[in-house]
Order: sequence, then C-alpha cells, then structure tokens
Amino acid sequence: MALLAPHHEAVAALSRAYRSPLHVSTCHGRLAELIRFMRWLTAHGVTALEDLHARDCDAYLAHRRYQRDEDGVVVGERGSGTRRLAALIVSDLLNYRELFTADRVPANLRPWAGAAPSAIAGDSHHGGQNKTPPVPDKVFQPVLAAALNLVRVLGPHAVELADEIRAADWDWSTKTDGLKRTTRLPLTEITRVLAEYERAGEPLPLMRQHHIQDRIDAGWPADDPLTPVAFSVLARQAGVAQFHSAWLPALRSPVEATLKVVGAERPFGRAAALVERADGHDAVPWTRPLHREEALTLIGVVRTAVILTLASITGMRASELMELQVGCRQPAEESGPGLVR
Repeated sequence: MALLAPHHEAVAALSRAYRSPLHVSTCHGRLAELIRFMRWLTAHGVTALEDLHARDCDAYLAHRRYQRDEDGVVVGERGSGTRRLAALIVSDLLNYRELFTADRVPANLRPWAGAAPSAIAGDSHHGGQNKTPPVPDKVFQPVLAAALNLVRVLGPHAVELADEIRAADWDWSTKTDGLKRTTRLPLTEITRVLAEYERAGEPLPLMRQHHIQDRIDAGWPADDPLTPVAFSVLARQAGVAQFHSAWLPALRSPVEATLKVVGAERPFGRAAALVERADGHDAVPWTRPLHREEALTLIGVVRTAVILTLASITGMRASELMELQVGCRQPAEESGPGLVR
C-alpha cells in the first residue's frame, strides 16, 4: 500500500521510501514475492521478522536463483529479474520498516553488505545498454510513420467515434435506465421512432451478420428485407427493453415503408468525414459504417498508435504510459521565436 501511496503522511516521512507511486501490476508482483518469501521463512523455522538474519536472506536468494522440479532437483537457473525481485523484497522490508508496528526486521540488518538489488541479481546490462536491442530503422521508421498518420489523421475522428458509442450506450443500450418490460405492442412509440429516422434521413440500424444468420436459422426468409433490421434497437429507442417477434406482422408495413425511404446501415461511423489518403491521392471517408465491436476495434488501433508514438518520442516506459490520465498534457510553451514545447 505504501508503494501505491507515497504521499501519505506515514510514508512521506520515510527517508528511503519511493517518491512516485508504482503501477498496480508492479505492486502486485512485489506482493506475490513477499508472500512467497514469508512462506519460505516459515518453512525454514523463521516465524517472526525480528528474527530475520542476513544468512536467511542469502539462503532465500540462493533458493530463488534456481528452478526445481517436483522432487526439488535443480533443472535450470532463473533470470536476473527473479533474483532482483527477491532482493527487492528484503530491501522493501528495510526501507519501510517503520510502518510495521507488530513485528519488523531488525534495524541493523544489512544483507549483502547493503548492495543494490540489481548488483545482487548480477544484472549484466545494469548501467549499460538495454538487454533488448533497439528496433532497426528499416522496421521502426515505417511503423512510426504509420502510427503518426493514424494519430494525426484518424485520431480526432476516433475520439468522436468513442463519444458516439458512449452516447448510444447511454441512450439505447440494454442497460439504459427507464426501459419498460412489456409484451404489449408499442406501435405508437415505434412509429414515432420510424418517423424520426425519416425526418433525419438516417438509415435504420443493421444487425451483425451472425445475428442475421441466427434469424435465418430460426426460419426468417433470407430474402426478407426486414431480416437484417435491428428491431431490438428500434424497440429500445421506443423505450421498450425487449422486442418480441410476435409484433412483427403489425410492424411490417410501417418498417418497410421507412426502409424504402432511408435504407439500413451499420449504426456507427455513418457520414464519416473525408480525409486525405496516406498516398496523397484524393480524399476518402475516414471509416466505413461499423458495428459496435468493429468501432471499438478501430478505436483500439488508434489508441495503440498513440501509445507507440508517445513511447517513441518521449522514451516513456509502459508503466509510465499506463499512469497517464485524460487532460494531463501541459499547455504549449513558447520559449522563443519558433521554439514551442
């Protein structure tokens, strides 16, 4: 908890505590290793932290260095990251010692002569080059160029698409508040919804292909113009939680009439703005009409491009990127003519 809340008054006073919050996944890894350490100590006769000795730390580090099978036979050596995490746990118990009130490690405990966890783990790349080599330019440059194009050209439209999905979820999803559950045909309400579609010139919503196939398998004619129409969406827009197939005969005439006027289309990304093609030839709609899952996938692609771009131009690590919040970007600062940060 102290790793997550470094500004808490009890943590801020500790001289060797972290000053920036660690990511939840990082803290989860520390907790798992701490539990593993405690179980190992208990199994080896150490039942209180105040009894912890440097030789116990040495023995645990040696235990974590090797991978063993079910019979305890060494079958391989673990990586330096595992050894470093084992050393970090002991270091954490020392650095946060004052937070422990019932039982804590001895104040004079100095395992490994006070060496840093990375040095204890034997990280050969510590202080030098990264163990993972840089991406070659022939791969990195086209990937970054594609990411920049997605961010600059599609990014603003992807934000609008996300807002469109949120609005739809709020207005006519299955979780929308105030929907009535009834088996009575809401003819007046659905007729009103159809009239709004015609007035706006908006196509009726299409179902996803596998749902259309479900209808055909259930006996709907494949050539029926109403088979692909998302009646459940029309019902929710009319304030009804569920569409009943028994209503179809009474609704066929008004729905077919509206369908002839406005047609039917996937619900998201309609009337997409034109953007310049990446090759500079002509302008095209930035997306075709999409179903909800397709729209979310497209937004995810643009988000990945944003993360790749940020990581490339700032050098931020994954844990730092995951800490970014909406609105965290600083306003532009001009330090001189043409020098804007």
